[in-house]
Amino acid sequence: MTRTLLHIDAAACAHHDGDSEQACRRTIAALTALPDGYRIGLVHQRTQDPYEAIPARHHHEPAVRELRDVLAV
Repeated sequence: MTRTLLHIDAAACAHHDGDSEQACRRTIAALTALPDGYRIGLVHQRTQDPYEAIPARHHHEPAVRELRDVLAV
């Protein structure tokens, strides 16, 4: 799980650097690599953070929609 959190942190850095699409893709990859039972608690909250940091005007973009869908599962 520690590696997953590091991948999520890297995604947050990508968003901070201005690449929201890459941030979404990295977050999706980190989350989907985990078994369902581990997508709770801290991991779930940390994957929510990059999504919530993306301005609403970008929520129609495919990568952002895909991240939203993965988070909803």
